[in-house]
Amino acid sequence: MNFSIKSFCSWFTILLFAFLLLGCENQNPGAENKSAGYKLSKLLLDEEYWEGTSSEFQESFFDNEEFLFCKSDTKLPYSGLIKVRSRTGIVASSSSYAMGSRDGDFFEWHENGKLKAKSQYKEGMRHGYFYIWTETGDIYSRKYYQDDLEDFGRFPDQGSIESGQSLEAIQLETWEGKGSAFYHKFAGDPKRGGSLYIRTTEEPYNGTITALDDQGKKEALLRFRNGKYHGTISKWNEDGVLWEEGEFDRGELVQYSILDGKPFNGNRVIDITDSEDTSMTELLFGE
Repeated sequence: MNFSIKSFCSWFTILLFAFLLLGCENQNPGAENKSAGYKLSKLLLDEEYWEGTSSEFQESFFDNEEFLFCKSDTKLPYSGLIKVRSRTGIVASSSSYAMGSRDGDFFEWHENGKLKAKSQYKEGMRHGYFYIWTETGDIYSRKYYQDDLEDFGRFPDQGSIESGQSLEAIQLETWEGKGSAFYHKFAGDPKRGGSLYIRTTEEPYNGTITALDDQGKKEALLRFRNGKYHGTISKWNEDGVLWEEGEFDRGELVQYSILDGKPFNGNRVIDITDSEDTSMTELLFGE
């Protein structure tokens, strides 16, 4: 019995020395931020790599009651790298976990391939830089954390988030696209007197939309305030001729400049509430 205990202690001492030696060998004496070696738990991690679509990601992982990120098939905390691809095949996000906790760098990308967000974690806590960029590369938000506590004096400002607008509202302030893409970004029906909303945030839309037909030619130029037509609204026919142009004030038609491709006659009386003639308010992508 004494021999077994001594043998176990000897082997344990050898293993412990080996782990400490391995930690020391990974230090870089010339670096400013020297490492004290790897934790034993880190050395024993069986790190994995997973890559798939958003729907596959939802099926493959879940958060348990202990707030740990786990694999659906084994119910065990996940350790490793995860990459999620968008429906177009490009990488949409990248994340890193250690024993079910966020640990390392997290990234997100816009549909145009530009970096959307970067955040850093250490053993489940926010630790490092947290940035969010617009599709054009402008800083929307920037913060810095130390052990989950924000350092408010790190930056002179937090970015364009201080305007009070959401990231989607800023990015969609000037938008151009076809009808099919339009309905992925917006919701509502202003051409029938309703309001236009940003689909993901449900905010009333403020900005300018250039609508393109199926051939990519300009079909309409639409301006909005609080989800309503506001300002000059223009529409072109299939031949590229300016066909209708009117002035709106918070959703109400004030006057026409061009109607049916001709300068509007101000002496002509028009009842825009006439249900038999809805063409005057059908300025969004047509019917």
